[in-house]
Amino acid sequence: MDTSDEPRPTDHATAHPSGRIDGWRDFEDRLRAALAMGSTEPADWRLSDPDFGQWPLGERALVEVLQQGVLAHPRTHLTVLAARFDEFPRKHPRWLAWRQNWSHRVRCLQANEEDASQLRPMLLWPGRLGLRLLDGLSGRGVWSSDPATLHVWQADFDVISQRSAEAMPGTTLGL
Repeated sequence: MDTSDEPRPTDHATAHPSGRIDGWRDFEDRLRAALAMGSTEPADWRLSDPDFGQWPLGERALVEVLQQGVLAHPRTHLTVLAARFDEFPRKHPRWLAWRQNWSHRVRCLQANEEDASQLRPMLLWPGRLGLRLLDGLSGRGVWSSDPATLHVWQADFDVISQRSAEAMPGTTLGL
């Protein structure tokens, strides 16, 4: 008897995979892959880190993927939440130049002093995928596509972002 049309029980781990991140290189590879996947459809990205000093945001290939995503999908947005942005000019000048053209879709928020210590390096593609480091020094963490986990991570991000201030203007116009 053919049972292909009958519903089959789904293993939770298969339905919503998750796993470990074994260091900064693994995090960077997963970040690049997630952004590449996300560039094929509208996305509302959320990134957080105390300073983004270890992230590969200044890489030409990564900026090109971001460019493809915002060009192809007018509803794509990016929110960057940090305790401080002083690493960006030195480590991510290419990203800063890209952001000048897209500042209407790339929001930068600076966490207040009380919340800054709670920031974890994280990429969140709501409803799809998240990468979250548990130890910012070693780069060890977890990734997940489990909706319940992503919801908790989104709530953590939202709590801090709602108490944060706009930061790092896209342009520095003078009089």
